Amino acid sequence: MGYWGRDKTASTYDLVEPMNFLYVNVVKATDLPVMDISGSLDPYVEVKVGNYKGVTNHLEKNQHPEWHKVFAFSKERLQSNLIEVTVKDKDIGKDDFVGRVMFDVVDVPVRMPPDSPLAPQWYKLENKKGEKISHGELMLAVWTFFFFTNIG
Repeated sequence: MGYWGRDKTASTYDLVEPMNFLYVNVVKATDLPVMDISGSLDPYVEVKVGNYKGVTNHLEKNQHPEWHKVFAFSKERLQSNLIEVTVKDKDIGKDDFVGRVMFDVVDVPVRMPPDSPLAPQWYKLENKKGEKISHGELMLAVWTFFFFTNIG
């Protein structure tokens, strides 16, 4: 018998804990629509999964911004299966909605060591009704990464 009276083969796994993270890599956007009367756009991206949110910095007067920002969320703590990646326009008052891309967590590919992160792809932005809009694409990669970590 092993540690605390357990079978020795089972005790081999006592020192590791499975960890599962959801990653969203916001790379860049192109052909974003102008939102302000002045003809400018100050875009940023908000990534929401349930009550967790990550936000990129906003870039002034830029319809082709680049962020190269990766957000990581612990899958065990997620309270929603919906990933919402929204492009917004920073304003003095209320920020404007530009467009969004949505994913279901169950559709997100799983990577395991020694796999590399998923390559980013272009996604057409949608309006709040889920319809593709005429301008705007977002390059991003969404994946889950499953690994074991030592405990103790």
